[in-house]
Amino acid sequence: MNWYRRACKRHRIRTKVTDLVILLSTAATVLTSALHAPALITSLIASVALFFVGFRQVFHSNERWVAIGTAWLALEQEIVRYHLMPDAARDDAARQALLDRTAEIVLTETRGWADRRSGFEALPAPQTNTGAPGSP
Repeated sequence: MNWYRRACKRHRIRTKVTDLVILLSTAATVLTSALHAPALITSLIASVALFFVGFRQVFHSNERWVAIGTAWLALEQEIVRYHLMPDAARDDAARQALLDRTAEIVLTETRGWADRRSGFEALPAPQTNTGAPGSP
């Protein structure tokens, strides 16, 4: 859970910073051009925008933010569902069901990441369990 929380935050920040730099640098490019600034200055600012657009395309921070956030939420829901069970119901079978569901969510997210990296179509996001508390 901690890894997913940290990774989600990291990719969210990276996405927001990248998008903000792209927005600011493209706006600055237009402004410097309109102000008839030297071509070198306008080109340098435009190259910053181009770099960050490429950065976004290569590292897919927004897609990672969404995929990791979805997996983290699914894991959180399963854990909450387990903790809401009566103490007597939290037996070995319930713990094993939680462990199995956790492994399933992590595997689905990891396969989706691997498929996206290799160019294959991404797997669907992990689905949350809508059954009764403790049901697999």
